[in-house]
Amino acid sequence: MIKNFLLVTSVMFTSVLCFTSCDSTTNKSMEDKKVSITRDTKEVYVQNETENQYDLSYFSGKAEVNIYHLEKARYNDVHPGEAVLIFVTEPFLIQKQVKSDHPSNSNSVPVLKMNRIDRFSTGIYDYSIYTSVFTPTTKFEPTYPLKVTMSSQDWCGQSFMQLNNNRGFDFMLRSYFESEGDTTEHLGYSLTEDNILNLARIDTALLPRGEFDVIPSMSHLRLSHAPLKMYKGNASLSNLENQVVYSYDIPELKRGVRIFMNPRDNFQIVRWEETYPTVFDGKLRKSVYTLRKSERLPYWELNQTKDDNWRDSLQLNFI
Repeated sequence: MIKNFLLVTSVMFTSVLCFTSCDSTTNKSMEDKKVSITRDTKEVYVQNETENQYDLSYFSGKAEVNIYHLEKARYNDVHPGEAVLIFVTEPFLIQKQVKSDHPSNSNSVPVLKMNRIDRFSTGIYDYSIYTSVFTPTTKFEPTYPLKVTMSSQDWCGQSFMQLNNNRGFDFMLRSYFESEGDTTEHLGYSLTEDNILNLARIDTALLPRGEFDVIPSMSHLRLSHAPLKMYKGNASLSNLENQVVYSYDIPELKRGVRIFMNPRDNFQIVRWEETYPTVFDGKLRKSVYTLRKSERLPYWELNQTKDDNWRDSLQLNFI
């Protein structure tokens, strides 16, 4: 079992998260944290002072490939689609922040990588949104991913966003919209919404409760054209029948998310819902992701014509 839901919170978040955990009443400041100087001596990551070794053997050797039926809220409607959520561990270079070809204990760190792909159509044209999150599981706090990338393609054009852990977070945006253009930003350390699914799979004790600061999902910022900044969020963790439910809201964005997990299967994400105002009319609509099929397999080896049968087995393209 990767985590124990009843485990008390042993890993403290920094004060920028400002949340109340189940068993802690105080949070250490960033200044009190141990830090590690990396990335050409200019980058500071928050070091995992407890040196917890999270057991991610479930994701090693094979990836967990999850296929979801998607009902995507976009424009003035809810559209059919399909989503893929992949979890796998890999070595990640600390300084270059890319997958390591020749990993060693000194130059790399194991990460839980999540690849999320949302594909849906809006009337005549299609969308494809791809998000990758790289979360350290040793040496550094899992709270702060080492890197997040997001690309969005539709018939109008494409855009790309990237976050890098660098004394906080460096953001880069490349967009076909004039108002966005090519921009860069830097924000201090806080929870990143894109990292929440990884934290849930590593250890639910890492998920904040109560009020916290959050950088919203890059795909949501992109599709809503909301400003990139820290927002206030509120979160809770509860039990519902045989599931664990993590719920959080970002009031300023009118955004609410509920994540349903199976505690008997490594907290697999069986469903999640995102409610937010869609563009044009601003009406609150809900996107729903419902697990259709899940397999553990080395998908990178299944690239021959004879492997096409796996698509039927995974129920891919069965919108």
